[in-house]
Amino acid sequence: MASPMTEMLPTAGASEPPDRAALLHAIYRIALEPRSYDVFMDHWDSHLSHALAELAALHDEASLTDPEIDGHFSTAFGILQELGRPDQTRPTDGEGPRLLVDGNGQVVWLNQAAAEAFNLETRSQIDVLDAYAAAPGTTRRMVRDLMELAAGAQGGQRILRLDLPDRTIFQIVRSVTDLDRERLILIAPLMTGASPEAGSLLKATFGLTDAEVSVAAALAEGQRPEQIALQRGVSVHTVRSQIKVLLSKTGAAGQIELVRLLLAIDGVLDKSSTAPLGRAEPLVVTTASGRPMPVEFHGPAHGVPVVFLHGMLDGCTLTKSIEQSLERNGIRLIVPIRPGFGLAKADTGPVATAPDRLAADLATLLEQFGLRRVVLLGHMAGACYAFAAAALLKHRVAGLVSVAGGVPIRSVAQFSTMAKRQRLVAYTARYTSSALPFVLRAGIRQLDFNCARNFTSALYESSPHDLAMTSDPDVFRALQSGYEFAVAQGHSAFETDSYHVVRDWSVSVRASRIPVVLIHGRHDPVVSASSVEAFAKSLGSRAIIDVRPDCGQLVFYREPDAVFSAASRLFETRSERVCSTNSGATSHF
Repeated sequence: MASPMTEMLPTAGASEPPDRAALLHAIYRIALEPRSYDVFMDHWDSHLSHALAELAALHDEASLTDPEIDGHFSTAFGILQELGRPDQTRPTDGEGPRLLVDGNGQVVWLNQAAAEAFNLETRSQIDVLDAYAAAPGTTRRMVRDLMELAAGAQGGQRILRLDLPDRTIFQIVRSVTDLDRERLILIAPLMTGASPEAGSLLKATFGLTDAEVSVAAALAEGQRPEQIALQRGVSVHTVRSQIKVLLSKTGAAGQIELVRLLLAIDGVLDKSSTAPLGRAEPLVVTTASGRPMPVEFHGPAHGVPVVFLHGMLDGCTLTKSIEQSLERNGIRLIVPIRPGFGLAKADTGPVATAPDRLAADLATLLEQFGLRRVVLLGHMAGACYAFAAAALLKHRVAGLVSVAGGVPIRSVAQFSTMAKRQRLVAYTARYTSSALPFVLRAGIRQLDFNCARNFTSALYESSPHDLAMTSDPDVFRALQSGYEFAVAQGHSAFETDSYHVVRDWSVSVRASRIPVVLIHGRHDPVVSASSVEAFAKSLGSRAIIDVRPDCGQLVFYREPDAVFSAASRLFETRSERVCSTNSGATSHF
């Protein structure tokens, strides 16, 4: 007889057994083709959906582990670990020639494209490029000038035009810093295609069409009109006409000026900047257990203290609109980096009690900074940790704001409302946890090879509101930074979060009586608004729910004022209560 879960599961594979051979092939293919992660997830979805449909009942102790497939997961996981991850201090090969040069003009790293295009090798002198540059000494002079700017704590970048026998290419030359704090000069393609972010900015600023954006990118790569026409399958006359319109719309006098314009856009979107958007230099707090915990601070120094607990993928990179909202609402955002994320040392304790240990770490944070009372803000998976902290900190918490937050999973029916990708990971974490390390590690491999856009599209394929938000370059940069932040040390922190977000953590909720504001998008593809409304009802009079009708999971990025004004009201209301029973003034700090 069919399981009662059958009608709640994805249809793939439910009617007939999935193709095991195809799944096994997809598992191992990821090692060679990181971009095949989505193909693997489709096969895994088919396999898991069929297994769930065959199961008579789902409960906490249910297991869908398949010993044979589990063995392949273990082997493939070992392969990925053996392969390691790309050196984060060096650019990936990418498209086009890329090389790193030290202050003496010596090449310290280069990709295969640079070696072939310029006949270079490691330890070559940068002067070799002068054979393709406008004048002798051009490249060394750029390196020297940019090193001097970097020494004076100033940024800088230049365009280098190189005339190869078969084409002209434009390279961006800029200073970068590796993890050993060594200054190097990166020479890389100015633009290897019209990225969604650059394309959106060009279209919004100059009213360019998609075709014109494509032509602009091709020109920046040094392609001639004849090459562009052949590539696009149009006539040379059409391409020349598009170039004229393109130059007219942008106001550029010619190709070189257009390249300079694209350089400016590249500077706006450059994620390798020494001062990334929305990131602050963290302070380090030593917790009671001796673990160092980096803490970032954003917003006005004397604003209302709000402790931001990030989720498993969002990180703590702020958009300009969020930064401006902090100022408008007078919020001092305090961001402890949770264990295993970013550069924060991992937590080696039992997974089941991780939220309790973080709560103890936050108690140390409040003591060290003299914070008498704070508002907790749990974003996405961070909500679970916020409730655990409230349970320990008691009266020191004025209130809790949960934004796009998870809710305790009390019934497997709650999984059925999730979007495909999130539901698949949730089922994996809950019912076949032995497969979770590989699923997460394979996802990291996809991100390591510059597939953040694919990753984002898969996450929000069923959420038009969220997909629309990701078309904003500022928002996408924040999301991409969050992905990198989440996987900086591998999959272990994500694995810990996955354990908790698919379980019932109501005990933490019941352990305090603080007021709670739940801000959620009506179209959230992960945690349904109806489940949050049910959660609010269970909290009784202590809860206020604010469901935003035109938002998905990315409600924080769309409605930061709603989030911070709610936090401010919680703090002020609680402060008024304290003042009415205490003759002494209540300070934020």
